Amino acid sequence: SSSPKAPIPRLTLAVREELWAIWKPDPRVPTVASRHAWAVSRNASPLRVDQWFSARKSQAKKLGRPISNDSYELSLE
Repeated sequence: SSSPKAPIPRLTLAVREELWAIWKPDPRVPTVASRHAWAVSRNASPLRVDQWFSARKSQAKKLGRPISNDSYELSLE
């Protein structure tokens, strides 16, 4: 009885723009708990938000600009 999993909704443009606005001035990866709370508050998939930050981190590494390993609490504002 394996039912196909519902596809995970993609991040909306509005959410992605907000993520970029958070990332650009402070390119660090927030804590898992705060990322997930932020995602839920935006009605976005926590997994997609995690993937977004992962992608930014690996991209920075590829460009030879590794980001700080400091984590921080993402504000829900």
